[in-house]
Amino acid sequence: MTDYKRFTVRYRDASSDYQEECFYAADAFEARVLAMEKIRYIHDHPHAIDLIRCEGQSDSLRVA
Repeated sequence: MTDYKRFTVRYRDASSDYQEECFYAADAFEARVLAMEKIRYIHDHPHAIDLIRCEGQSDSLRVA
């Protein structure tokens, strides 16, 4: 069974504003594919993605 993690995909839209969407995926590549399927702009402009971040793991390490 695959463990799904929460990924944030950040991209710049047509107005050059940052947008973020969250996806549950097995890895960053799958999160990218899901973003391309869900968001038409990313489908048409896949290089607009500038960050894919795995959430949760680093948050649990930030205790200080």
